Amino acid sequence: MNLLICLCDIKNLLRERLLWSVVIITVCFTSLAIFNGYQWANKQNEVINSALKEQQQAVIAVQQGLAKREALNQPINWWDDHYDLRGQAFYLMVNYATKPSLPSAAIAIGQSDVQPYFFRMLVTQKQAFIHQYEVVHPLGLFIGKFDLAFLIIYILPLLLISISFNALAQEKQSGQLRLLMLQGLSPMRLLFNQLAIRASIIILPLIFISAAALFTFSVGISLLGLTLFICLILAYSAFWIALSALVISYGKTSAYNAAVLVVAWLSFVIIAPALFNTAIVTANTAPSRIEYVDILRDNSDAVDKSSSKVMAQFFQDHPELAKKTNTDKAINDITTSYSTKKIAKITALEKTMQPYDDAFQAVLMAQQHRADQFSFLSPATIVQGALFDLSGNGLTRHQNFIEQVVSHHKTLRYFYQQRILLANQRGDFAPCDGCIARVTLADLTQIPKFNYQENKSNAPWLNVIVLLLFSGVFILLASLRLSVMNRSQENSVLV
Repeated sequence: MNLLICLCDIKNLLRERLLWSVVIITVCFTSLAIFNGYQWANKQNEVINSALKEQQQAVIAVQQGLAKREALNQPINWWDDHYDLRGQAFYLMVNYATKPSLPSAAIAIGQSDVQPYFFRMLVTQKQAFIHQYEVVHPLGLFIGKFDLAFLIIYILPLLLISISFNALAQEKQSGQLRLLMLQGLSPMRLLFNQLAIRASIIILPLIFISAAALFTFSVGISLLGLTLFICLILAYSAFWIALSALVISYGKTSAYNAAVLVVAWLSFVIIAPALFNTAIVTANTAPSRIEYVDILRDNSDAVDKSSSKVMAQFFQDHPELAKKTNTDKAINDITTSYSTKKIAKITALEKTMQPYDDAFQAVLMAQQHRADQFSFLSPATIVQGALFDLSGNGLTRHQNFIEQVVSHHKTLRYFYQQRILLANQRGDFAPCDGCIARVTLADLTQIPKFNYQENKSNAPWLNVIVLLLFSGVFILLASLRLSVMNRSQENSVLV
């Protein structure tokens, strides 16, 4: 009997033009979302590979030109000299810090289109390269990218609503429900059979196409990650199917069901996340970026004006460097060296700006903490956070990348700082009046290279469980209401 009813519902659906339209839309949107995701991921990988290739070519070029540079007897500016520590440190160094894409990057682009995934490193204050990118670009956030995450979060619920809003209501309005009940079929079984069949028409093509594409084109993607992706789709779909069942269980007309479900979609997907974001930003307001830039300029001017004090503080913080000088003349040469002053000013400026950087970081972490707390109040934010983490384009991974970039910047500065001071003490930069500076950096492979360390993160299975719990509550409520409908319909049939 149950199989017969399912086959009958399938035949009725096949006669509907809307069914074919929805299936075509699902297939086309899924294909487009996957294409956009892979296009962006490939673009990032191409940029990263190009940067690393440029870095390697710079090493080879310096190795090949070493003999010619050693034989050079014509004047050369140190800022144009690839074999000068100062020129490499401040202007010519080709050293990149890159964040590689995960195999699952095509699932969700996230904010990776407005967040930097590579930096060209130089020995300068970290504010010069960290803040040259705007973390939240309004135009980029407004336009966004059509990827699988967008399709799943925004489009999938609408597709499910469009094909399930008239389930059971159509049979009730036409009088078929009483006839089916005379044959022993309850409204509960009929509704869930209809919703399961109709949802599968949307969900199965989506899962099949996206999973096949990820398994085929995402080299190195784990089976666990692919399973989690499928479970997220199923759990999110179950939420909307259960919500549809709850709305339909009130026994209203199809138009009423459609209106309520669309309002629910607006509330859960659009309005609730916007309200959460407003509350988070209001509770934890970030310091003014314009004020930060003004403070940076003022502190930079103050550091430039107090050069002697900066140098004294620098050697006080690094006594091991000052001890290597034996005469007052040597100390005076070091303190008046342009490169030494530049490194000392960079260190002083970063130290002065550290409280303001910490303030921005504290606000960002507070906002992220509140966002994690509020995310479980909306199914859209639950799925969004999980998909962003799964794709590797979430805020947590990006913050980890920035921290490693800052650490690498400190390593580079220390590398050049030590060698520039030693070379200056030996007189390598000015061996005699009118003489060409000696080669102070013959092997670029000595320069520290950035190596991104992936942090282990827990798979967001909790998000799947929370969605299933919400779905279970809705199904329970719908079952209770359908039981009441079943008894009332039975009484009407008996009469």
